Amino acid sequence: MKKMLSYTTLLAAGLMLLAACKKQSDVKADFVTTGDNAFVRLIHVSPSLRQVFNAPDSINIFINNAKVNGPLITYAGLFPAAGTNYGYFAVPTGLINIKLTVAGIVNTDSIPLTLFTKVFTKGQFYSIILTDNIKVANDSSKMILQDIYTKPNPGNYSIRFVHAVLNDTADKNIDVYSARRNANIYNNIKPGQIVNFQTYPYNSQLNDTLYVRRAGTLQNLATVNGASFGNQRAYTLIYRGNGDLTSGVKARALASYLHQ
Repeated sequence: MKKMLSYTTLLAAGLMLLAACKKQSDVKADFVTTGDNAFVRLIHVSPSLRQVFNAPDSINIFINNAKVNGPLITYAGLFPAAGTNYGYFAVPTGLINIKLTVAGIVNTDSIPLTLFTKVFTKGQFYSIILTDNIKVANDSSKMILQDIYTKPNPGNYSIRFVHAVLNDTADKNIDVYSARRNANIYNNIKPGQIVNFQTYPYNSQLNDTLYVRRAGTLQNLATVNGASFGNQRAYTLIYRGNGDLTSGVKARALASYLHQ
């Protein structure tokens, strides 16, 4: 599912919503891995989970039948929280069972939503991005992504883009326009598509306004003012939410997730 796009110039542990995007230059020391584990983060961007399963859309995550989160993971949230190993938790390597549940009346973990498996490699990092297609039995339904990137050199930052708005009745592709560059930075991206990490020059004196638009048009779907990315930082930029909503928690929006 991963595709590279050629486009004009222009994951983990801190969640930063681009709707209130702030500079990321004051980040902790780099996360150094130890032991024989792999490292996983869960990003909940399934706005219609309640309709998909007819159950509450705040969830728990179990790894090999052991619950790993504390409070329920709500929509637009990520686990672990910001500041915890850059937003990753350690898992054993090899074939792992991943189960998602919602709270029951008697047993708070009693209602399973879905169960899937994934092979994780020692020392590697992964993002599980939950979408409205999680009933589909393949990786693309959960967007299980390996977070492969090199730490940017001084004076640069890196971004990966994910189109996670899967319930847009218009069912059309999108562009992402940068006011700072006066050009699209992503072109004709279809729902479910991922654009791999690309590196761009950093400037502490400049920020940006980003617009999500219907591909090939000036129709704005989401706007972010004051977008700014930190020196030597790596991010995943996600277009998420319900494509038919223009306001509210689950409305279509851009969000960025910090990797390091």
